[in-house]
Amino acid sequence: MMCRIVFLFLLVLPALVEAAGSLVPSDSNSSMLDFSLRFARTKTPLDYANRTHDTTSRWLGVSLREKAGKRVTLGMYGGYAWLTQTNNPVTAGLELDGYHAGFSLHAILLAGQRASLYGALEYSYQKVDHKTDVQTVVIDWAQPQAQLGVMLALAQKWRLYGGESYGMIDGEERASGSINHTLSFERGARSGGFVGLDLNVESDGYIGIEAQSGLMRGGEIYFKRRF
Repeated sequence: MMCRIVFLFLLVLPALVEAAGSLVPSDSNSSMLDFSLRFARTKTPLDYANRTHDTTSRWLGVSLREKAGKRVTLGMYGGYAWLTQTNNPVTAGLELDGYHAGFSLHAILLAGQRASLYGALEYSYQKVDHKTDVQTVVIDWAQPQAQLGVMLALAQKWRLYGGESYGMIDGEERASGSINHTLSFERGARSGGFVGLDLNVESDGYIGIEAQSGLMRGGEIYFKRRF
């Protein structure tokens, strides 16, 4: 896993040196800051010691990104998170809620008139819980991920993008009350793919949709404004 992530980072590094919704990069225009509202829903099997639980996560959050150079953009994001699981006695029938947060780095590696190659690194953290008088359950995990993608301008207002992603999940479940335990879980390092489409609805506004597979299966809708 680390070898693949390091390899993608090395692809991004030349752009960093030159500089001296979804993770789709910003256009190379005068806009220095973009703000996004994101709605996401994903499913993934989480591997515990002796069993696997299918897990559904939903996010509602915002993302703020700022250019750190001609081809490099740094970002942070966060918001609400909700989680449900199947076949897990301690979370059966429950919807855990909490928050997610993370940061990202994007770099344009090659740029042309209608197409560009970009790389991205992302690290996110999620924590959700459910508390009653007799039982408390807390689930949290960290998720590093790398992407290598291509963005294509289809027309004046449409952009299509897609590529490969690689990442992993490492987390912990803690229960206290009528059931007491601390269990580790993971989603082993694996590759996947993503594809998205967005529309320029005004001079500096976008609406987009993205689908992904691999580490997680799901999709995202985002609304973006650049300043």
